[in-house]
Amino acid sequence: MSVTVENGKGRKSLVVDLNVVPFIDFLSCLIAFLMLGAVWAQVAAIEVDQEVGHDIDELAGPTLPPLTVHLGASAAWVARDPTSGVTVPSRAGGDLGRSADTAPDWKAIRALVAADRATFPEEQRVVINTDDGVPYEQVVAAMDLTRELGYEQTLLAGGAPVQ
Repeated sequence: MSVTVENGKGRKSLVVDLNVVPFIDFLSCLIAFLMLGAVWAQVAAIEVDQEVGHDIDELAGPTLPPLTVHLGASAAWVARDPTSGVTVPSRAGGDLGRSADTAPDWKAIRALVAADRATFPEEQRVVINTDDGVPYEQVVAAMDLTRELGYEQTLLAGGAPVQ
């Protein structure tokens, strides 16, 4: 491909050959990369729902309230009934590799969730509730733990604990 360029006075013309093959190679690689990236973005998606707040009287009705795992800055709380539950204190030296972090005691939380799963094997819902400032890695760890134990429907909530 060539381009003819004339200077302003029209005395001399200059023919320039542009090599577009490297540009076409770059675009083809870019398109392939973007297509593969779009496929992996779909594979890595996590399906969650948003928990809708419940009234205490509504929870006392015939339907079973979902298991709630509340992750706080200093403790975790696990229960199905909002008026009672088990508080699991966090331990120092968190899982994120920073010495000032605190992390939930995942073994204790796993035991409580597994006990609930054994009591209600048909239940598929679990609510993961977090305080402000809880690291995202802990939310994902809680989601992984509940999915591993058989809870297929994860509901995310935020704000004050329901206890």
